[in-house]
Amino acid sequence: MTATKNVLKLVEENLDYLVELAEKCIEQTNAAGRRDLEESQLRNLQNLAAATDSLAVIKNYIGYQMGREELFPQFAQRLLTDLDQIKNKAETLCREHQITDPGQVAKARGEMTRYYFGFLTRKFVTVKKGGRQG
Repeated sequence: MTATKNVLKLVEENLDYLVELAEKCIEQTNAAGRRDLEESQLRNLQNLAAATDSLAVIKNYIGYQMGREELFPQFAQRLLTDLDQIKNKAETLCREHQITDPGQVAKARGEMTRYYFGFLTRKFVTVKKGGRQG
């Protein structure tokens, strides 16, 4: 199995962790209950995550959106905290599976981040449109 396939398999084996992290973010910040947060803002984050493996780029954008008051502070801070947790989780998983190539570690972080923002958007839409929360 190639290194990239190993990384993708490792990420897929940890999807439940990412779903839980994303859903807790929406629930604990009451993001879907706010009028000042729209699905399009989350889609923008999802699109950015799809375009880069760099957490610094995504964090920079979150700070920019918070400065423009497009993301409320509690939610933005939670996103930043979750991204740090994803970074740590990806690095730990790679280390535990002897994946040491920096490019492969970045790939794992990037994939996990993309999944996270996808799950975050899904939960937001579900709650915002009156779907089941649990």
